[in-house]
Amino acid sequence: MNPFMAKQNSIIALSGRLGNQVYYYRKDKKNRKQYLVRRAPDTVQQTTATKRAATDFGIASKSSRLIRNSLREYTQHCYDNTLHYRLNTMMGKILRADGSHPAGRRMLIAANMQLLKDFQFNRAASIHQLLKATPVIEKNDQGDLILSFPGTFTSSSNALRNVTHLSIKAIGLSVNFTKHTTRQVIGEATIIKRGEKYSPITLKLDPDSRNITLILLEVQSLYEVNGHLHLSQNKTACVLDVMAIIPPQEQPKEVKKQYRNKAPRLWTIPPYPVPASILRSVVYNSLPEG
Repeated sequence: MNPFMAKQNSIIALSGRLGNQVYYYRKDKKNRKQYLVRRAPDTVQQTTATKRAATDFGIASKSSRLIRNSLREYTQHCYDNTLHYRLNTMMGKILRADGSHPAGRRMLIAANMQLLKDFQFNRAASIHQLLKATPVIEKNDQGDLILSFPGTFTSSSNALRNVTHLSIKAIGLSVNFTKHTTRQVIGEATIIKRGEKYSPITLKLDPDSRNITLILLEVQSLYEVNGHLHLSQNKTACVLDVMAIIPPQEQPKEVKKQYRNKAPRLWTIPPYPVPASILRSVVYNSLPEG
């Protein structure tokens, strides 16, 4: 057995570093944890480019974790064990798209965040596959988002064979990657019965938000038993997709009022006139002799 990658056979599995040993786990194809142990290197040599790449990877992984933790209550219904890797990869791609900053100092710019559109938190299904319709996003006069869906709910896929109802919910996630804070805005969930037309969903957002806002759409499949609705356990019957990215609203700059001096402007200084009272006539007799 390779001493640098040995399996843990103890009853209590460890994870982390202990002395010169590193304990960790990996998941196999059946999503089972395999606990391993390896020897920690004596010295770690990193070049400047490697350190910069590691800094960018840390920023991407931290932003990915921020989004996942904020949506944990929704992703638990459509669990995908590849979400961690896929979202980290996407956030790293968005970070590397920043060409205005050097490696190690890159930032998540709102324009590059458009690459996250149509991202599927459940790789097994998507909104288009489940609804067989493309959502239309519009903004009304009050600044609210209106999500409408053409067509009616039909069992057009095997995942919806025994499904009687669909629950559609719009979610707005405002993210500040600098302060590592998030804020959710949840629209009212709509229950659609099979054969009925899709009804629009209204999502009220902050019109003056200075953060990047992700617009997500969650669809859950339900089946009715004795008058009660139950959530379908089919993995392909639950989706959570990113539908749009709203950039932060630019705040108008405050224009300071300029006060003008109303006094007349003097371009040249006029000569100072000598008062007439100071001038005295000179009398020859008053001059000294010689």
